[in-house]
Amino acid sequence: MYIYIMTEQNTFTPIEAINEYYRLKDKYENEYYEKYVKQIVKSNKSKREKRVEYSKLPKQECINCKRNVGTIFNIIIDKKEDVKNYIIKCGDVQEPCPLDIQITYANRNQFDILIDEGITSIENLKLKIIKEKNNAIFFSKNVVDTFDEITEELKTESNNTGYLIEKNLLKNDNPEKKLLINKMMDEFGKGFILPFKEMVKEYSDTNNELKLNQAVNFYVNEMIPKVKEIQSLKYDVNMVEFDDETRIYKLIQLPNSIQNNEYYLEGEDKVVKFIKGVRKETNKTRKNREPKTITIQPKKKTNKTKKLKPLLLQEDIEDNQPVVVAEESVVVAEEPVVVAEEPVAVAEEPVVVAEEPVAVAEEPVVVAEEPVVVAEEPELNTK
Repeated sequence: MYIYIMTEQNTFTPIEAINEYYRLKDKYENEYYEKYVKQIVKSNKSKREKRVEYSKLPKQECINCKRNVGTIFNIIIDKKEDVKNYIIKCGDVQEPCPLDIQITYANRNQFDILIDEGITSIENLKLKIIKEKNNAIFFSKNVVDTFDEITEELKTESNNTGYLIEKNLLKNDNPEKKLLINKMMDEFGKGFILPFKEMVKEYSDTNNELKLNQAVNFYVNEMIPKVKEIQSLKYDVNMVEFDDETRIYKLIQLPNSIQNNEYYLEGEDKVVKFIKGVRKETNKTRKNREPKTITIQPKKKTNKTKKLKPLLLQEDIEDNQPVVVAEESVVVAEEPVVVAEEPVAVAEEPVVVAEEPVAVAEEPVVVAEEPVVVAEEPELNTK
């Protein structure tokens, strides 16, 4: 039996969560392609043989539980709410793992496009009003109801277009921001550039290295941070690109980024769910486990026999007499070692393990030594 430990991560912003969505999808597709599909595509077999091999391939693994059930990546566009729903789920429909990622992301529209559409709609509504007035004057038609409807539409469209224009100005062409940038540039010229030039001039006149060091420290510690602050206010995009073909570095500075030119409902961007899970095997819960008993089987009794080397007498060796030594065997009696352990009981209370001291019964080793008896044999007459 397996269980899944769910982990929910809410630290992602909507943009970071969408980046993670595409990263997981790219990894899911590329790993399978590199492992299985690429070999088939690069082979010199016919299309029919390639189709047969492709049909025999195993199903892709789930990015979470690693089973061969696949993973569902889906983007659902809700036109009514004007949002996109990014969804990642386990491919096993009957017994899915806890993988559940849902991100809601509002549709983006450019300010320029929306403003142009609003202005065009206002002009069309004005033409309709003129036509209805002409019908009322020259053809005596009753256009009061129609005129009220068109007027209400014109009022709504004018308010919406005016709101977009104001939002665009505040975000991309803010007059207060321009005044602040101009003020900072004036202060930088008077308070930084002029003192720096005076330091360099004094060094040129006096050749004093202290003035040069003072100018360098002033440039590094004071001027560069101020320049970066002005650039961050003046340019939303400030970067350097390198062209591999022409081998040329290109400085790109844009006052407005693409993100700032987009209009959307900010409250619609949210991470609904970001749940993953880890599968673990659990046949028994901790509460229902049986007490654990450890038993050590006693060793079998074995008698070890150690032979003693024969003893030679110096007298017999000198006389070149045959010597017979009676060898006795030394018997070492070993008792089995018994370790008694109480069963380990697992409970919700603090675990108390009662252990009996291990008693090892050891008997001294008794070596029975008998005196060495040397039997003298009579000399044989070989005559």
